[in-house]
Amino acid sequence: MAAVLHLPELPAGSDEPLDPAFVAAWSEGTACWPASWPIVLAMAVRDGATEVHYRPWRADSGGDALSYLAGGTRYGLVPPDAGSGRQLLAAARRLAAPGLVARLWASVAGNAVGRVRLVAASGASEWCVVCRGRGRLAGVDLLRLSPVPAPSSAGSLDASP
Repeated sequence: MAAVLHLPELPAGSDEPLDPAFVAAWSEGTACWPASWPIVLAMAVRDGATEVHYRPWRADSGGDALSYLAGGTRYGLVPPDAGSGRQLLAAARRLAAPGLVARLWASVAGNAVGRVRLVAASGASEWCVVCRGRGRLAGVDLLRLSPVPAPSSAGSLDASP
């Protein structure tokens, strides 16, 4: 049984400036945000990502704890705050192991692998969810199973009539 996750529509670009305190914290490497899988995955699907990774231990070494791969480029996201990080791990296990028995087995084994169907305004896609480890060594990888749709040429100067 595959889990289904409905993704929110992301707001169009905003003309509002970023909060100066957030920009300062980001430049110092101390910025965090209350991340959730629906928002992270909505960004990844919108950008045509083929992989999404949450590896909390990478933040300790200055790496990207939360990132996705789209078009051959890895995009690092601002790391989640501590509470959101724990929630990301728990939510990923629920996605990978839907149902009570599967969740119990995953909590005992420390690992879970499953499928999730992401439903966005642009369409649905199938993903594999891999959760591994516990505590500081826990991590999540989501790998796209369905092909990434080709970008639309609507409105393009190169589009033929």
